[in-house]
Amino acid sequence: MQTSTSQRTPCEVFSRSMGFIRPVSNFNIGKYAEFNERKTFTEQNSLSAGARHADLMKKAA
Repeated sequence: MQTSTSQRTPCEVFSRSMGFIRPVSNFNIGKYAEFNERKTFTEQNSLSAGARHADLMKKAA
């Protein structure tokens, strides 16, 4: 069974901004642009970033 968009409940997205948890829909233009530029954490990205950092530190030494 497929539901139409009029039957769906809107989902409110919250984010931490300036130390407060606020709905993204209340962000001003600048804060919303900053929110869209954020990168999502993934374990794979963090591990590869750690390896790159270690390689850079070895080259710098």
